[in-house]
Amino acid sequence: MNRYPTRGSRQLRKGRHVKPGTYYLLTTSTIDRRPILSNPEVARIIFETFEWLETQDRIKWISVIVMPDHIHAVVQLGPNQTLTKIMHSFKMFTARRINEHRCESGSVWQEGYHDHGIRRDESLSKIIRYCYHNPVRRGLVKQARDYPYWRYKSKIE
Repeated sequence: MNRYPTRGSRQLRKGRHVKPGTYYLLTTSTIDRRPILSNPEVARIIFETFEWLETQDRIKWISVIVMPDHIHAVVQLGPNQTLTKIMHSFKMFTARRINEHRCESGSVWQEGYHDHGIRRDESLSKIIRYCYHNPVRRGLVKQARDYPYWRYKSKIE
């Protein structure tokens, strides 16, 4: 019997220390990686949800990119918040709104998510730049600035 958790396992999150005020890169994918997110209305739902989470002092978002089958968000965790609470709220609300828009029902998001706590030795701008160029790497656009489903609170150099 393997006593170590497998990648993506809930066991990996047990005991993980989450600290308010820390920056995190969050990634979550649609169920079966269905490419349902590259729709202007769906992207708007996602961006508005991050705005709402910020107005509730749950996070401060730095950047959000909506890819066809997943999202990347760089956020700063608010006081008395956990990543689990944030992602649960995000997924529940957006799934309902996306299903309403698409006249569908059922799961929108895969179970779980990936988080990466951004440490001092890492460059926040390097991680944001990585997300910014994701549509180019995926062949969706020739230049990152041409991708429409991207929000950032400051200019990218």
